[in-house]
This record gives sequence, structure tokens and C-alpha cells, in this order.
Amino acid sequence: MGLHFDYKSKAGERAMEKERKRLEKLAAKKAKREAKREAEELAELERLTNPNASLEENQEK
Repeated sequence: MGLHFDYKSKAGERAMEKERKRLEKLAAKKAKREAKREAEELAELERLTNPNASLEENQEK
């Protein structure tokens, strides 16, 4: 039996693997965006609530 007999029978497996990889990439991108957003929010809160920063420095940014 040659390779060409197996190709069609494994089409579903290849499609599922491709979809799994696509979903993993999307989840990784979403997690990266969330982490970046949270870091920006924390930095903004730190900047606004820092008692040691001068008033002008807080208003500039």
C-alpha cells in the first residue's frame, strides 16, 4: 500500500490538528494582549497614586 492511499483517510486528522494549532495561537495572542493591558493599567495606577511624585509629573502624562 502506497502513501497515496493514506492521504485522504487522514484528511480529517490533519484538519483537526490545523484547527488546534490555530486556536492555540489565538489563545496565546489573547493572553499576551491581556497581560500587556494589565501592566499598562497597573503602571497608570502607580503613576496616579504615587505620593512621592510631584503634582506636575502626574499631570504631564
